[in-house]
Amino acid sequence: MRALVLLAALVACNARHPAERVAPVPSTPPAFVLDEPSIYELPITLRDAEGRTIGLDSQRGHRVLIAMFYGSCGVACPALIDELRHVLDEAPGSDVRVVLVSFDAARDTPQRLRDLTAIHRLDDRWTLAAASDADARVLASVLGMRYRKLPSGEFFHTSPIVALDAEGRPLARTGGLGGREGLMAVLR
Repeated sequence: MRALVLLAALVACNARHPAERVAPVPSTPPAFVLDEPSIYELPITLRDAEGRTIGLDSQRGHRVLIAMFYGSCGVACPALIDELRHVLDEAPGSDVRVVLVSFDAARDTPQRLRDLTAIHRLDDRWTLAAASDADARVLASVLGMRYRKLPSGEFFHTSPIVALDAEGRPLARTGGLGGREGLMAVLR
Protein backbone atom coordinates (compact mmCIF):
# COMPACT_ATOMS: atom_id res chain seq x y z
CA MET A 1 0.00 0.00 0.00
CA ARG A 2 2.85 2.38 0.89
CA ALA A 3 4.47 1.71 -2.50
CA LEU A 4 1.20 2.55 -4.25
CA VAL A 5 0.95 5.87 -2.37
CA LEU A 6 4.57 6.73 -3.26
CA LEU A 7 3.94 5.90 -6.90
CA ALA A 8 0.82 8.08 -6.98
CA ALA A 9 2.74 10.96 -5.37
CA LEU A 10 5.56 10.58 -7.88
CA VAL A 11 3.14 10.66 -10.81
CA ALA A 12 1.37 13.72 -9.38
CA CYS A 13 4.64 15.57 -8.82
CA ASN A 14 5.81 14.86 -12.34
CA ALA A 15 2.51 15.71 -14.05
CA ARG A 16 2.88 18.64 -16.40
CA HIS A 17 0.51 20.91 -18.17
CA PRO A 18 0.16 19.66 -21.79
CA ALA A 19 2.03 22.75 -23.06
CA GLU A 20 4.98 21.91 -20.77
CA ARG A 21 5.46 18.31 -21.91
CA VAL A 22 8.98 17.41 -22.88
CA ALA A 23 9.70 15.41 -26.03
CA PRO A 24 10.81 11.85 -25.30
CA VAL A 25 14.52 11.18 -25.32
CA PRO A 26 15.49 9.08 -28.35
CA SER A 27 16.87 5.64 -27.56
CA THR A 28 19.98 6.44 -29.60
CA PRO A 29 21.29 9.91 -28.76
CA PRO A 30 22.41 12.02 -31.71
CA ALA A 31 26.03 13.00 -32.09
CA PHE A 32 26.98 15.67 -29.57
CA VAL A 33 28.59 18.40 -31.63
CA LEU A 34 31.09 20.39 -29.64
CA ASP A 35 32.22 23.95 -30.11
CA GLU A 36 35.65 23.81 -28.55
CA PRO A 37 39.17 24.85 -29.49
CA SER A 38 41.68 22.33 -30.77
CA ILE A 39 43.08 19.93 -28.18
CA TYR A 40 46.29 20.09 -30.20
CA GLU A 41 47.00 23.37 -28.40
CA LEU A 42 47.42 21.53 -25.08
CA PRO A 43 51.10 21.33 -24.05
CA ILE A 44 50.95 17.57 -23.53
CA THR A 45 53.77 15.24 -24.48
CA LEU A 46 53.40 11.52 -25.03
CA ARG A 47 55.83 8.63 -25.38
CA ASP A 48 54.81 6.37 -28.27
CA ALA A 49 55.45 2.66 -28.89
CA GLU A 50 58.76 3.48 -30.54
CA GLY A 51 59.92 5.47 -27.52
CA ARG A 52 59.63 8.80 -29.35
CA THR A 53 58.26 11.92 -27.70
CA ILE A 54 55.22 13.10 -29.65
CA GLY A 55 52.45 15.65 -29.16
CA LEU A 56 48.71 15.18 -29.31
CA ASP A 57 48.90 16.54 -32.86
CA SER A 58 50.83 13.53 -34.20
CA GLN A 59 47.91 12.78 -36.55
CA ARG A 60 47.14 16.38 -37.56
CA GLY A 61 45.55 16.46 -41.00
CA HIS A 62 43.45 13.35 -40.33
CA ARG A 63 40.18 12.86 -38.53
CA VAL A 64 41.07 11.24 -35.20
CA LEU A 65 39.32 9.10 -32.63
CA ILE A 66 41.04 9.70 -29.31
CA ALA A 67 40.52 7.76 -26.10
CA MET A 68 42.41 6.78 -22.97
CA PHE A 69 43.19 3.31 -21.65
CA TYR A 70 45.67 1.26 -19.71
CA GLY A 71 47.35 -1.83 -21.12
CA SER A 72 46.81 -4.27 -18.27
CA CYS A 73 43.04 -3.70 -18.19
CA GLY A 74 41.32 -7.01 -18.74
CA VAL A 75 37.80 -5.99 -19.74
CA ALA A 76 36.89 -2.39 -20.59
CA CYS A 77 40.04 -1.45 -22.52
CA PRO A 78 39.99 -4.48 -24.85
CA ALA A 79 36.29 -3.69 -25.44
CA LEU A 80 37.27 -0.07 -26.17
CA ILE A 81 39.81 -1.24 -28.74
CA ASP A 82 37.16 -3.45 -30.36
CA GLU A 83 34.71 -0.52 -30.44
CA LEU A 84 37.32 1.70 -32.09
CA ARG A 85 38.13 -1.06 -34.59
CA HIS A 86 34.43 -1.26 -35.56
CA VAL A 87 34.27 2.50 -36.09
CA LEU A 88 37.42 2.40 -38.25
CA ASP A 89 36.01 -0.49 -40.29
CA GLU A 90 32.71 1.32 -40.85
CA ALA A 91 34.09 4.84 -41.39
CA PRO A 92 34.07 6.00 -44.99
CA GLY A 93 37.42 6.95 -46.45
CA SER A 94 40.83 6.13 -45.13
CA ASP A 95 41.75 9.32 -43.31
CA VAL A 96 40.47 8.28 -39.84
CA ARG A 97 43.16 7.54 -37.27
CA VAL A 98 43.09 6.38 -33.64
CA VAL A 99 45.18 7.81 -30.81
CA LEU A 100 45.01 5.73 -27.62
CA VAL A 101 46.69 7.37 -24.66
CA SER A 102 47.61 5.33 -21.61
CA PHE A 103 47.18 6.88 -18.18
CA ASP A 104 49.43 4.16 -16.70
CA ALA A 105 52.83 5.22 -18.03
CA ALA A 106 54.69 3.30 -15.32
CA ARG A 107 53.51 -0.03 -16.76
CA ASP A 108 52.74 0.98 -20.35
CA THR A 109 56.31 1.32 -21.55
CA PRO A 110 57.12 1.56 -25.24
CA GLN A 111 57.76 -2.21 -25.29
CA ARG A 112 54.38 -2.90 -23.67
CA LEU A 113 52.68 -0.61 -26.20
CA ARG A 114 54.39 -2.51 -29.06
CA ASP A 115 53.22 -5.79 -27.52
CA LEU A 116 49.65 -4.48 -27.32
CA THR A 117 49.84 -3.37 -30.94
CA ALA A 118 50.79 -6.91 -31.92
CA ILE A 119 48.29 -8.64 -29.60
CA HIS A 120 45.40 -6.59 -30.98
CA ARG A 121 46.75 -6.63 -34.56
CA LEU A 122 46.61 -2.86 -34.88
CA ASP A 123 47.74 -1.34 -38.16
CA ASP A 124 49.46 1.97 -38.93
CA ARG A 125 46.23 3.94 -38.41
CA TRP A 126 46.69 3.41 -34.65
CA THR A 127 48.99 5.37 -32.36
CA LEU A 128 49.46 3.99 -28.86
CA ALA A 129 51.24 6.29 -26.45
CA ALA A 130 51.55 6.96 -22.73
CA ALA A 131 51.25 10.26 -20.88
CA SER A 132 52.85 11.32 -17.61
CA ASP A 133 50.51 11.37 -14.61
CA ALA A 134 50.09 15.15 -14.81
CA ASP A 135 49.49 15.18 -18.58
CA ALA A 136 47.10 12.21 -18.33
CA ARG A 137 44.99 14.09 -15.77
CA VAL A 138 44.78 17.16 -18.01
CA LEU A 139 43.87 15.12 -21.08
CA ALA A 140 41.32 13.05 -19.16
CA SER A 141 39.64 16.24 -18.00
CA VAL A 142 39.46 17.63 -21.53
CA LEU A 143 38.11 14.35 -22.94
CA GLY A 144 35.53 14.00 -20.17
CA MET A 145 37.12 10.87 -18.75
CA ARG A 146 37.40 9.91 -15.10
CA TYR A 147 39.73 7.34 -13.57
CA ARG A 148 41.21 6.42 -10.24
CA LYS A 149 43.72 3.84 -9.13
CA LEU A 150 42.42 1.08 -6.91
CA PRO A 151 44.42 -0.50 -4.05
CA SER A 152 44.90 -3.58 -6.27
CA GLY A 153 46.84 -1.47 -8.80
CA GLU A 154 44.03 -1.68 -11.33
CA PHE A 155 41.98 1.36 -12.33
CA PHE A 156 38.33 2.23 -12.25
CA HIS A 157 37.66 4.34 -15.34
CA THR A 158 35.14 5.57 -17.84
CA SER A 159 35.72 5.01 -21.57
CA PRO A 160 34.66 8.01 -23.63
CA ILE A 161 35.75 8.32 -27.23
CA VAL A 162 36.14 11.75 -28.82
CA ALA A 163 36.12 12.33 -32.58
CA LEU A 164 38.37 15.18 -33.70
CA ASP A 165 38.48 17.02 -36.99
CA ALA A 166 41.73 17.30 -38.95
CA GLU A 167 42.85 20.23 -36.77
CA GLY A 168 42.05 18.58 -33.41
CA ARG A 169 38.70 20.24 -32.72
CA PRO A 170 36.18 17.91 -31.05
CA LEU A 171 33.26 16.92 -33.25
CA ALA A 172 31.52 14.31 -31.09
CA ARG A 173 31.96 12.52 -27.80
CA THR A 174 30.56 9.22 -26.62
CA GLY A 175 29.77 8.70 -22.98
CA GLY A 176 31.38 5.27 -23.16
CA LEU A 177 31.25 2.01 -25.00
CA GLY A 178 28.33 1.34 -27.31
CA GLY A 179 27.93 4.87 -28.63
CA ARG A 180 29.50 4.56 -32.03
CA GLU A 181 26.38 5.77 -33.91
CA GLY A 182 27.18 9.35 -32.91
CA LEU A 183 30.78 8.96 -33.99
CA MET A 184 29.74 7.45 -37.30
CA ALA A 185 27.35 10.34 -37.93
CA VAL A 186 30.19 12.89 -37.81
CA LEU A 187 32.64 10.70 -39.73
CA ARG A 188 30.30 10.24 -42.69
